[in-house]
Amino acid sequence: MLSALHIENIAVIKQLDLDFSTGFTVLTGETGAGKSIIIGSVRMLLGAKTDKDLIRSGEKEALVEGLFCDIDPYSLRRLEEEGITPDENGELLLLRSLTAEGKNGCKINGRAVPLGKLKAAGQILLGIHGQHDTQTLLKSETHITLLDRFCGNEEQIARYKEEYTRSISLKSRLSALIKEEGQKDQTVKSLKTAIKEISEAKLKEGEDEELENRKKVVRDAQKLAKQSRIVYRALYKNEKGGSAGDLIEIASTALEQLSEALPESEEYIARLTACKLELEEIARGAYSVCELCTDNPTEELNRIEDRLDLIKALKKKYGGELSQVIAYEEQAKQKLAEYAERERQIAELKDELEEAVMAARKQASILSEMRRSGAGQLERAVNEQVRYLDLEKVEFSIDIGQMLTDKGSPKLSASGYDEVAFMIVTNPGEKPKPLSEIASGGELSRIMLGLKVALADKESTPSLVFDEIDTGISGKTSQKIGIKLRQIGGYTQVFCITHSAQVAACGHSHFKISKNEVDGRNRTEVKKLDDEQRINELARIMGGINITKAILDGAEELLKDGQKNRENG
Repeated sequence: MLSALHIENIAVIKQLDLDFSTGFTVLTGETGAGKSIIIGSVRMLLGAKTDKDLIRSGEKEALVEGLFCDIDPYSLRRLEEEGITPDENGELLLLRSLTAEGKNGCKINGRAVPLGKLKAAGQILLGIHGQHDTQTLLKSETHITLLDRFCGNEEQIARYKEEYTRSISLKSRLSALIKEEGQKDQTVKSLKTAIKEISEAKLKEGEDEELENRKKVVRDAQKLAKQSRIVYRALYKNEKGGSAGDLIEIASTALEQLSEALPESEEYIARLTACKLELEEIARGAYSVCELCTDNPTEELNRIEDRLDLIKALKKKYGGELSQVIAYEEQAKQKLAEYAERERQIAELKDELEEAVMAARKQASILSEMRRSGAGQLERAVNEQVRYLDLEKVEFSIDIGQMLTDKGSPKLSASGYDEVAFMIVTNPGEKPKPLSEIASGGELSRIMLGLKVALADKESTPSLVFDEIDTGISGKTSQKIGIKLRQIGGYTQVFCITHSAQVAACGHSHFKISKNEVDGRNRTEVKKLDDEQRINELARIMGGINITKAILDGAEELLKDGQKNRENG
């Protein structure tokens, strides 16, 4: 429920703090006192479109805060679905501010949130109903929701939605497979081409790098071969003699002749022999480069370039790296295998979808029967209320039709296959017509009130605000409206802004809205009235300019009657 409301710098309201209790609360006041401003402030808190002109003249910012507590489990679940959680005390503090520059500030429990989230929370916690708000009653999409709420269909709706959601998911998967199947021929052809191209290329990991290195060698073959031979001849073999190896041989022979004079000669010969072997190894290693060189480097280069061009083309088509091209071949083979299974998968999905649709239709059928059974009860309950509210000739009824596909089978939607419309007959003998076609504003207000009474113990909104729904209605009917509002207040918190003394007398609590001049400026004030003050306020509403003792006595009697009605309710 709404336990506290703070309004600051809105129109003629400088600052206003109100504390509320459960039950039925009435707010009264003279025309222009600020009743509409309070409603406008509440609408602002609930996320309604707000203009910066609403800000009190000379102020930089306006704000509204509402504290909600004792939130029922159903509303808590709906809040949780919106990602909104009360604090450790189970309370929610909603705040909305508006600057002179037109900037909005929205907070829930001190944390900044988007306007949409504030609006979502507000719609769950508090509903406003007035002369213009009854237009929602004309929207047929709300009728099925109201009927389900009256019937208590929540569990059956959940069962239906589970099957319906499953059927939608299967239908989406099947559509995707069928779409792919339609493109199968071209895709299969492309996959087979890719496998053939990659397979015939006989690629090897790292082959492109090896070819690039080979290309460099072949391109510089003559220069490399020349240098290779220079090393070989200098160190090992030279047709003209004079290689390092030859000179070592000569030196070793000479050292043998010095053996008697040079005791170290044998060691020197061994060391020279080792050097010769080392030089031979280096020479042969250098000479191996000549073996890499081809007799026809141009032909070899062309072969390498052709191979590299093939690899480059394959990488461009099937992957940026050679390893990706090789992997693509395996992936393509796997994809082909999947296509081979596609027809079987489609057949299985079709069977599964048919089963899911049948299950959803079965749950929709049960839901439809529950609606048809409950519709008669709701019709009787609403008609009983509208008769009480002096709409003797009005006959409320509920039309339940069935949505059909082109083939004539039930067409499923998120709410089943039913189409629900609230109908009305205003004069005997006429055919029922939709509310939107014939109901007047006064009739709509009372029909809406009748619905609220019929749904009172199933009301999902913790707090309700009725804004002058008794406008243009006689005193007798106004008193009946007051009694019904009090009756709703037994189940949920109810506020009513009214000009009717009969409605005001039925409230559990009564606030008076007045406008006074403070420091040369008008300011709206709100005061909770005791019984004596309530009598004076009722007398003001009833009597006009001169309040006589007879009017005061009448007001006192009206309050006693309202109190009696309240106690007996």
